[in-house]
Amino acid sequence: MKDVDKYYNRYSSTVQFAGSHYDRLRIKKPDEFDMDVVIGLPLSIRHNPFNIDDSDFIIEPKDAGYVHLKMGKQFKNLPMRDSLDWDINKTAFKWKDENDYLLRSKFTDWFKGVVVRALNTFDRNVFSQPIYVVNGVVYTIDRSESGPAITIKIKNRNFQMDVDLVPALKFPEDRWPVGPDYRNIPHNCKKDYWMVVPKPNKNGQCDVSKSRSWRIAMHYQERELMYNTNHLRQSIRLLKKLRDSQGMEKIASYYIKTLAFWEIERINDISYWNKNPAELFKLMVKIFHKAMVDGNIPYYWNRHNNLIEGINRQLLISYAARLKNLMDVLEVPSQYKKVARFLLTQAEFEDYNKRFLKD
Repeated sequence: MKDVDKYYNRYSSTVQFAGSHYDRLRIKKPDEFDMDVVIGLPLSIRHNPFNIDDSDFIIEPKDAGYVHLKMGKQFKNLPMRDSLDWDINKTAFKWKDENDYLLRSKFTDWFKGVVVRALNTFDRNVFSQPIYVVNGVVYTIDRSESGPAITIKIKNRNFQMDVDLVPALKFPEDRWPVGPDYRNIPHNCKKDYWMVVPKPNKNGQCDVSKSRSWRIAMHYQERELMYNTNHLRQSIRLLKKLRDSQGMEKIASYYIKTLAFWEIERINDISYWNKNPAELFKLMVKIFHKAMVDGNIPYYWNRHNNLIEGINRQLLISYAARLKNLMDVLEVPSQYKKVARFLLTQAEFEDYNKRFLKD
């Protein structure tokens, strides 16, 4: 990709695995991966708190978890400032709208175009598909698009792997928090930068606001928050399996992780997560149940954002009822085998029943 685009070559800083596989929370076959492609901007991102308009770049907090990005004084001056570098930096200048806000669509269109141009440099098979050869094995490469991500599909006869490439803009941690409702980054979670990704705010007030909205991404800080939590990870994996087996499709994996973030803060004792995994699972089921009853999972970085606010209340109540049934089973140690009814699909449970329960 660096060979086909000058801006990407200069300002792409990191390609980092993300998602459940990298966090060691994946419960399915590891054939899908997420990768953050971290990209910088051609200025220092200096902030002037006394005169916002004098800042290099303006970050405007909007709905909880989202920001608008606006060109500041130095960004607007790029055409006059850069001389020879303008040929490269004009790429970022083109991402703006008529009011100097950076648009998600223009950024993602540019990024996806870079990926397509890079794929066009690959050798091709007789079907005109890009190919790549590793140790004599020929892999075909296809692509698809979903939201801000472009998915690279790598295949041969007995193998398939999908890699979601998600572009992200980075900002130094001295530009955090973005507003008064956001918490400070815990000292043990500090990294060099935080990010925004071009995912839309579905609750935006109007189409213009939606087109300008970028979602805050604290992947690296959250990874540090989870560091050394040991058996808590197993509890999260079990909750995800429970969610899938019980058909709780509206509960994203990130919502379950967020429940864990709040518990890490509440307990405030890293050794606590060395407890028996069964005990921790029981705790997290109770936490999950309470969240469904309350209809609220606060976003860790801004508690004013309820992550499940948009989910039908009656559906959440039905989820809570299923969790309550599991909680009742967990209170009777002699019934431990029946926990499988909740964690396994019907087909998986029938196989388990034949092997162990026989009832």
